[in-house]
Amino acid sequence: MSRLESYKNAELAILRFFRWDLQLHFFWGFALTLLGQYWAPLYGAGLAVTLVKEALDLWSKKCWCWGDFWCGIAGCRAAFLHSYLQGYIRV
Repeated sequence: MSRLESYKNAELAILRFFRWDLQLHFFWGFALTLLGQYWAPLYGAGLAVTLVKEALDLWSKKCWCWGDFWCGIAGCRAAFLHSYLQGYIRV
């Protein structure tokens, strides 16, 4: 198996487990939380956007998607961990 084929197989495995919409929730939770390095109130932006988006889905579509919620929270946690390991956050 060539390297390209192994990358394709890895991509298919990731896409089977994490749909595109779940990846989007992880990404915006991660990216918005990382912006807190430049302006401290944005540390809560990833969490706030995830909660507001799910609340709007509950209001408009009458459903709460736990997968979207947990992927957004995982993105926030990953960004906090990254910021802590890089020394931007001190506890």
